Amino acid sequence: MDTNVSNTGWLLLFISAILGPWPQTAVRTGTPPFEGRLYAVVSSWTPAERLTRNDAARVTPSLRPRFERFMRCQATFRSRLPDTNEFFRKAALPHQRVLERALACLIEAPRIAELSADYATHARILYEWEGLSSSPLEEASYAEAWTAGHRDSPLVPYLYLFVAERARYAFELLDGEKDLMGMTAVAAQYRAFIDRARSADPMVALLANDLDGLTFVYRNVGKHPRDY
Repeated sequence: MDTNVSNTGWLLLFISAILGPWPQTAVRTGTPPFEGRLYAVVSSWTPAERLTRNDAARVTPSLRPRFERFMRCQATFRSRLPDTNEFFRKAALPHQRVLERALACLIEAPRIAELSADYATHARILYEWEGLSSSPLEEASYAEAWTAGHRDSPLVPYLYLFVAERARYAFELLDGEKDLMGMTAVAAQYRAFIDRARSADPMVALLANDLDGLTFVYRNVGKHPRDY
C-alpha cells in the first residue's frame, strides 16, 4: 500500500468529518421578521428555530387570518400524490410533495388541492441535482414556461417565487462552476421573478422577502443575486 496515499485519504476523511459537506460549512442567517423560518416551511431546509403560531403576531392584522390558516394547513397537510416503488419517481416524490404542500397551503382558491397535486405530478422535479447548476435551472425553466401558458392560474404567484428560488440555487452553484456569465443571467432572472412574486400576492410577498433576506440558500459564496 502507498503510505502517502493512505495518509492523504485519512487526512481528507478527518477534515470532512470536522467540516461536513460544503453547503453546511456556514450558517444561514436571515432578516426580520422571520429570519428564514417562513421560507423554510415551503422548502427542504430545516432552520435552527421553527416557525410557530406566535409568529402570526409579526404579520399585519389584515393578513394575519390567512397566515394562521397557512400555518394550520402546513401542520395537517396530507398529500394527494400516491406512493410508488419505481426508483426515480420514489426518489423525486418527497420534493414533489414539498411543492404540492406549498401550493395547496399558500394559495386560497377553488380546487386548490387538486390543482396543486396535478402541477406537482407533472412538473419537472428532479430526484437529485448532483451539484449541477443545470438541475435547478431545469426545474425553473418548466415552471417559467408553465406560468407563461397559464397566466390566469391561481398557482402563478407562488410559481414566480419557485423560479426565483431555483435561480438563486443556480446562482450559488454557478459560482462553484466559475461561470460568471451564467451568474449574471440567473441573477437577473432571480430579481425579475422575485419582484413578480412580491407584487402578485401578499402572502407570497412575505415568503419572497424571507428568501431574499437569507445570506445563502445552498452554498455560502459571499454573493447575492439581488446585488450582482
